[in-house]
Amino acid sequence: MDLDRATGTREREAELLVLRPDGGRLGDVRLSGEPISVGRLAENDIVLEPDPEQLVTRLAHCGFEKRGERWFVFDGGSVNGTYLRRGDHLERVSDRAALQDGDVVCVLASLSEGGERDYFELVFHEGGDPQATRAARLPKVETETRPCLEYDPAQARLVLVQAGERLELQIRAQAHRLVAYMAERNDAIGGTPALCTHDELMQAVWGDEPMHSRTELAKLVWELRRQLEPLGAADLIENERRRGYRLRTCPRR
Repeated sequence: MDLDRATGTREREAELLVLRPDGGRLGDVRLSGEPISVGRLAENDIVLEPDPEQLVTRLAHCGFEKRGERWFVFDGGSVNGTYLRRGDHLERVSDRAALQDGDVVCVLASLSEGGERDYFELVFHEGGDPQATRAARLPKVETETRPCLEYDPAQARLVLVQAGERLELQIRAQAHRLVAYMAERNDAIGGTPALCTHDELMQAVWGDEPMHSRTELAKLVWELRRQLEPLGAADLIENERRRGYRLRTCPRR
C-alpha cells in the first residue's frame, strides 16, 4: 500500500486516514489531486488487507477523484458496495458522492452468519495540519463508545463495557473457559481480535474429553450471543465461516 504519497512542494489539500476494522491504523494517504484507487490487490493505490473473506474487489473496488475544488468518492461497480458514513447515517454510494471534512468511506471487511458487518474505514480530512488530524482522530476511533468485553481470569468475571457503563454477565463454566482462552489470544497479539479455530476452542473448553462436537461449540457461542443481543452487542463475537470465532475485547489501557 502506498501510504506516503508525496505531494512534492505543493501544500497538502486533503488526506485519508485508513483504518482496519478493529480501529488500528493502516496508514495515511495524502491527496494531491490525482485519482486514488482502492482494492484488494497491490496494483491499487490503497490496498485493504487482510481480506480473508475476499469481500473487497481485486481492482478499483472504489476510488477518490477531485472535480473542481471538491473531492468525490465513487464506487467501481463492486459487488459488496461502498458506503459513506456522515455522522450517524450510513448510506451506500450508488455512483459517486461529494465528500465533506470528517466523512468516513466504509468498505465491507467481514460478514458474520448472523449478519453482523465490520468495515475498513477511510476517514476524509480536508486541509489543516496532518499531525493534528492523527492526534484528533485516532484516539476517537479507538476509544469511541463502541461496546467491548473485558474478562478478568483471576475473578472469572466477564463484563460488557458500553457507553461508559459496565455490566457483568453471568455465564456457565464452559463459557468462562471459552472466553478466557479468546481473551488471552487477543492479549498475545496486542488486543486485536484473534481468529480462534474451532479445534483450538474445543480443546480450550473440553480438553481431551471425548464426544464433543462443533455443534456443541456453536451452541455455546449462541448462548453468549443470546445474552449480548438484548444489549445490542451480539456482534462482539464474530463467526468466520468454516474457520472459527473472534472475540472483540476492550483495548488495553
